[in-house]
Amino acid sequence: MSWGIFVIVVVHIYVLNTFLQLIYQSLFGTVDEHYQRPLIFPAWFPHDDAYRSPNYEILMIFHIALIFVTVCTFGLYVPLSLHLFLHCYQLLDMIMIAIDELFLDLDESVMVLPETDQRRIAVKGELCNRIERIVQWHQSIFDSVDTITSVYGPMLVYQVLFSSIIICLMAYQVAIQLVEGKFNYLFSILTFGAIVQLWIPCCIGTLLQTKASALGDHCFHSSWYDTPLTQLVRQDLLIFIMRTQVPVEIKFTGLPSLELTTFSSIMSTAYSYFNMLMQHN
Repeated sequence: MSWGIFVIVVVHIYVLNTFLQLIYQSLFGTVDEHYQRPLIFPAWFPHDDAYRSPNYEILMIFHIALIFVTVCTFGLYVPLSLHLFLHCYQLLDMIMIAIDELFLDLDESVMVLPETDQRRIAVKGELCNRIERIVQWHQSIFDSVDTITSVYGPMLVYQVLFSSIIICLMAYQVAIQLVEGKFNYLFSILTFGAIVQLWIPCCIGTLLQTKASALGDHCFHSSWYDTPLTQLVRQDLLIFIMRTQVPVEIKFTGLPSLELTTFSSIMSTAYSYFNMLMQHN
């Protein structure tokens, strides 16, 4: 919700800033002030004037379409992916609760009964059902993450490969104007948004990895050693603990997984590019 509000506010600021300037020029501008019609984003043609008709009108339509496409992609991609990954995170919490309640309300006295006794068979069946549910939930997390990353693969490629360059160029634009005594609040907001949209999936990726890796320890330190019922599902618990050693990662083919270390690496690369541009300037 917060991200959606942020995106809508940024879009309105960009569009209104341009149209308010255009309205001011139309109502109050004079010929000797030499105003240039504003565009949402600066434009330049090598052998033509980008601000003459019909170039200006074509570029304005293109800029509005570009903003619309950006809102439909990153404006929806970030909150949707966030909620989907948070669902996986909450499912990990449910698995931990299910592990804690694995032996709850089960009769331990059946362990002294013969293996063919119906009460013992019923308790073992209930235990197997509970473990099966835990395993299914755990496997569904891997399936969900794989499905989400396959759908949002192009976005992940952009975030990992190009975010450092985009953030560097926007920060450079802000810095250059600060040197000239100006403050470009539009590019500052856009830079902040670019950093946040990169940080969100990286943070969720780290949370998922940490929570998933803690499942094995949580299972090992549960109360399985306090009940003789463990003998009925000992092998199942061992297999599940081994399965939890497989990390839950948000990644796309050929790219590093999205986690806070990846975010730190991308920001470090962006800062290196930024320093290089500032020194060259």
